[in-house]
Amino acid sequence: MTSHEWIVAIHAHSIYSDGSGTVEEIIQAGQDAGLDVLILTDHNTLEARERGYEGWHDRLLLIVGDEVSSRQGHCISLGTQTHVDHKQSLHGILQDIHDQDGLSFIAHPYGKARPLLKTHDHSWKDWSADSMTGLELWSYMFDWASTFHYTRFPRYYQSPDDYLTGPNPATVRKWDELCQRKRVVAFGGVDAHAKSYPILPWVVFPYEMLFGTIRTHLLLDTPPTGDATSDIESVLTGLAAGQAFLTHDGRADSKGTRFGTLDGNLSIGHETTFEGPVELMFDLPLEAQITLLCNGRPIRHEVTNALKHDVEEPGIYRIEATLGDRPWLYTNPIYLREQPDSATA
Repeated sequence: MTSHEWIVAIHAHSIYSDGSGTVEEIIQAGQDAGLDVLILTDHNTLEARERGYEGWHDRLLLIVGDEVSSRQGHCISLGTQTHVDHKQSLHGILQDIHDQDGLSFIAHPYGKARPLLKTHDHSWKDWSADSMTGLELWSYMFDWASTFHYTRFPRYYQSPDDYLTGPNPATVRKWDELCQRKRVVAFGGVDAHAKSYPILPWVVFPYEMLFGTIRTHLLLDTPPTGDATSDIESVLTGLAAGQAFLTHDGRADSKGTRFGTLDGNLSIGHETTFEGPVELMFDLPLEAQITLLCNGRPIRHEVTNALKHDVEEPGIYRIEATLGDRPWLYTNPIYLREQPDSATA
């Protein structure tokens, strides 16, 4: 199986939109958190790239994307050369990203939060606009804020992990539904802002803290080369192919997780026609509650660190893992599609 594992934090904001940190401070936080790649996604701007920040910073690769923030929903755009106009339809946003050979990921697809007295709805409003590359399956801040109320701030802030429930079930259902038709890549995001308020002597959820939580582990065929252009292309190509799993590394280190076949012919993100039985293997660095799903339905559940399963029919196969009753890890699927003639029979 693919052996080069890149640890990636996705979805962060700097002073160029509504974050409190400079890009230099965010880079330092990413380095301190042990990241290989950090994807910065300021709202409706690529200013950090225009100012020359994209590239290698010692051992950290910074990629500058753009959270295209429309009133109808937010879309993370990666790999485009220019900012995508957010004052157009969701169809137009996705088409604009596609025309620039970029990648499009729906941010917090069912994201609603009630931090004070008003519900903030940042959900994707038009699912007929579904030509995206993928979506943000698990957002740390939207998970935390989904049940938050200002009267609960002290306990919610002191032990934030206690109030995480995992990806929004509606997002998971939509992802499984979309994957029946095409590859739809899932990643884990933090939505880091490190907000600063005059009444508080500290920033709320510092960057370094969030960068150690929900991360995306990208599995690539090659190690970093040190050339920023080449390495950014490798990261974006691997992400577009869904060669990744997402996990809350603050709960346990998931490095070394693998899902595929022993010979490496199939691994996370692969899409092929099902031509006969195959044995899928899943390996974890520690014991967890593992669930194997086919087409969004659980078909096997075990407490173990290694699972083997004989697949005898086509389907979209993925893994979820929990630690106790706490959500922890989600793989992108292996797509074993039906033969074209049987699909139309």
